Amino acid sequence: MRLALPWMLLLLLPLLKMIIDHFRRTGNTALSFSSLSAFKKVPHSTRLRFMPLLFWLQVAALTLLIIAATRPQIKDMTGGIPKEGIAIELVVDISSSMDISMPYQDTTLSRMEVTKKVVEQFTGERPDDLIGLITFARYADTVCPLTLSHDSLHYFISELEIESRPNEDGTAFGDAVALAAARLQTAEERYAADDEKAGYTIKSKVIILLTDGNNNCGRHLPMEGAALAEHWGIRLHTIAITDPPEMKTIQTPEGAVQVEEEPLVQERILQKMAETTGGIYRRATDDASLRDVYDEINAMEKSEIESDKYHTYKDRFQPFAAISLLLLVTHSALTTTWLRRIP
Repeated sequence: MRLALPWMLLLLLPLLKMIIDHFRRTGNTALSFSSLSAFKKVPHSTRLRFMPLLFWLQVAALTLLIIAATRPQIKDMTGGIPKEGIAIELVVDISSSMDISMPYQDTTLSRMEVTKKVVEQFTGERPDDLIGLITFARYADTVCPLTLSHDSLHYFISELEIESRPNEDGTAFGDAVALAAARLQTAEERYAADDEKAGYTIKSKVIILLTDGNNNCGRHLPMEGAALAEHWGIRLHTIAITDPPEMKTIQTPEGAVQVEEEPLVQERILQKMAETTGGIYRRATDDASLRDVYDEINAMEKSEIESDKYHTYKDRFQPFAAISLLLLVTHSALTTTWLRRIP
């Protein structure tokens, strides 16, 4: 805890003088008697015993008011204003096939719901990075521009919905990757040229593409989008959400062996896209494997972040002021009722 206005404690000096004057007045003799033995035998009433309470109620109330005036504060948050980070475009498939169920812990959810939960967790672990969100079905759309305000990003992630219009359905991740690459390149140029943003440097650029289908529409082929990303120095990571791979039996000199079926064409395309830009390709079949992919990407894209530290504080004068007010009300009530003095 700290005091925002510690100099207000100087008000305790007049209060201390008031206490000293009180004891001086109490010690002074108003009338002289030859003997007090007769008065000592007179029992003190309860009211008389509590009469000094009035003074100490005033002292306590004024003390608390002075403490409240110093504005006691507690540290609410310690944070940092990042000076550099990674710009990440999250590219998420919202086509109708994302409504297919997939395992999630002990139950099942749609691929879209699982994706939203995992992506939100991933972004929460990267507070110093510029992160944007692009969705695609037949067309690619920028849902959230690159931002350091991740609260707003999380809102857009939570509001993602599967494309329900048949004429808008499809899978155009070639267009989506091209759009993401253009957004990242534009952001890098803007941050480099804008004096207001000169305090933040984009250290590297990353696209994370998540899809469960084959590119079947759009103006750009998948490899065209990957080539654009490679040209601008953008690393592309690709994730395919699929069902568990089929197994087949092959005969070897040592007997029958179970092996996975050959990957689908779209999986080979996604793998080639990632390899072209120095990224990784991974397959996810449930929430655990999807989290593992994002954890792997999270570890790969780590960088040392330099930040300007700042602290925020919350005022805590309210309890002191409230108790002081209560004591003053109690003092006023007692002086006008039970402990009332007649001049």
